[in-house]
Amino acid sequence: MHTFTLPHMDFLDNLPSGSVLGVNYSGMHDSAIALVAPDGTPLFALSLERLSRVKQDGRPLHHLFDDIPWERIGKVAISAQKSLPRYKAEKSNLLSTLLPNPRRHETLSHGTGFYEVLSEIPCEKIFVGHQEAHAASAFWGSGFEESICLTYDGGMSNDLWFGGLYRCSIKDGIQPVEQFDALQYAKVTTLYTFVTALLGLMPMRHEGKVTGLAAYGKPTLRCNDLLTKWFEKDFFDLENALYWVNCYGQEAIPQLVPSDAKFRTFHAQSDGIGKEELAASIQNFAERHVLQILNKARSLGWVSRNICLAGGLFSNVKINQRVAESGFGQLFVAPAMTDDGTALGAAWCVASGSKQFKPRPLNTIFLGPKYPESIAHASIRKNEITFQPLTSPEKTIAELLSQKNVVAVFRGAAEFGPRSLGNRSILASAENKDINQSLNDRLSRTEFMPFAPMTRDEDASLCYHEIARVRHAAQFMTVTVDCTDRMQKMCPAVVHVDGTARPQLVTMQNNPFMHAVLTEYKKMTGRLAIVNTSFNVHEEPIVCSPEDALRGFFESGLDHLYLEGVGLISYQENQLVAIKYLKEKIKRKSHKDVLTASLIKSLDASLAERTEWLEKTGKDLQERTEELLETRQTLAGRTQELMETRQTLVERTEELVETRQTLVERTQELVETRQTLVERTQELVETRQNIASRLS
Repeated sequence: MHTFTLPHMDFLDNLPSGSVLGVNYSGMHDSAIALVAPDGTPLFALSLERLSRVKQDGRPLHHLFDDIPWERIGKVAISAQKSLPRYKAEKSNLLSTLLPNPRRHETLSHGTGFYEVLSEIPCEKIFVGHQEAHAASAFWGSGFEESICLTYDGGMSNDLWFGGLYRCSIKDGIQPVEQFDALQYAKVTTLYTFVTALLGLMPMRHEGKVTGLAAYGKPTLRCNDLLTKWFEKDFFDLENALYWVNCYGQEAIPQLVPSDAKFRTFHAQSDGIGKEELAASIQNFAERHVLQILNKARSLGWVSRNICLAGGLFSNVKINQRVAESGFGQLFVAPAMTDDGTALGAAWCVASGSKQFKPRPLNTIFLGPKYPESIAHASIRKNEITFQPLTSPEKTIAELLSQKNVVAVFRGAAEFGPRSLGNRSILASAENKDINQSLNDRLSRTEFMPFAPMTRDEDASLCYHEIARVRHAAQFMTVTVDCTDRMQKMCPAVVHVDGTARPQLVTMQNNPFMHAVLTEYKKMTGRLAIVNTSFNVHEEPIVCSPEDALRGFFESGLDHLYLEGVGLISYQENQLVAIKYLKEKIKRKSHKDVLTASLIKSLDASLAERTEWLEKTGKDLQERTEELLETRQTLAGRTQELMETRQTLVERTEELVETRQTLVERTQELVETRQTLVERTQELVETRQNIASRLS
């Protein structure tokens, strides 16, 4: 079983009695927990991936449960239905693309592993609808008095809905207006994930790369026609070209895997279409799909000045921008918009039923583990790392950035959700666009992926157009906006090719440390933004522990690492340490390659065994088919005999009918003859009597 170490968190010793634990576990991806106080204050939230170091880890939560003080937990909120509710198919007012054939109700079910994991929980469990949990993860942190909320994701294995529109208010809570029926309607999320795989990227992981690539192309009519065909006519085929393996696995990682054989047809259909064109077209297709939903909602009077968004589809920051521009006064996106965020949403749903519940705007998402300084110092001593204590780390970091150094920052509690927001970040100057290439090379990232800017909130209007409507959302880097000319000229490294950026706005209240860094940097350079990208090793989750940070720093070859409680670590001054980490990386890679080779060998053996079984089964089927053909021939001959016998019987019956008719007619003649004889006899009797009378 996978193991990891979670540091002791002092706040758990003083966890308010009656707190709510939220849990997301589907057996597929994004296993997570969240703790919410009875008044609704988020206290802690963590995705399993941060500890296991496996992206989107969907395995069981055993080790996270081990650290929960159950005696202080009032209720446990599960972001899934316990079982399928009663179902009645209804036509959607907001969706238009029906599946070619409706799914069967029985196709949606949890595996036994779902109930086994939940059986470990010793408290009262309340099951919250998955989409309602998504809606709650956005609304209860938005600070809105009221809003509508649109949710949309890839659906759950035991949920009838893959999204929906909700009316939300502090007074009445979260009420569904319409839920999107997974048994009847096609999902644009599935189409987007399918195109991600078609482009040679990892489905369920690299959709953001498709969004970045889209800016380099233009949507075309031919591509839209093809996407429409796939969405409306071939949906089951493209959906079945992707399949889950290792669901509910304890050791093996659940993954969504493309079928090469089934993709060949689609590759042939898209032959001649460039990657940029296809990316731009699917992005445009998805944007129009969402806007059509909202336009239909408006036409039905389902409107609000405010809108909240949650669900995997809204990790797409360009879609979020289009929604904001479509006529809403304020937009807020759940900072953890994917399924891990439903752990927090489910906890909020349950907590909202308490009289103590007092929702407040969410101003921080630093809800993950916070490591004691002793752990960082232990790693420093163990690896004999040279460091420099800092009295003014904010000013030192600003100076390094002004000198074009790349600085990794590890401090405080880890962020919850997909974005690094300053506590687990890599920072760089945004002055020169060339930093994109050099930094991407160090981090082994795709060159067309844009970096995000970190900007002080008070400078936002100087950098971004129409920022007011998304100001709160932009604290969590969940939406793109158009950049001003000043921003494009002064900070080109964080402006995408289409003139947009995905900013993080920093206030003195929500992140005083990074606000101070930006303030010092502005004094030194006059520039209003810096690069902020996630601190992680390629294809790993964002770093969580001090050891993760040290390994990520030395393996990536960054210039400096600021490790809170320790000080500043220079790569140049620790090259021997870096070599040690790189050697460990090579060993891990070799071990991983061995494991991969072993897995492939195992799969090959399984495939050979399966092939042998199929060949034997095929031979058995051939023999059985021959027997059945012989039996069929015999039955055909017997049927012919029966047909001939039937014909003979029909003819004999006709003869008998004719004979009967003859007998009937003969009988009638005999009856008439008898009557004649009777009458003749009567005459003879009378004649005899007359003769007798005369003789006497």
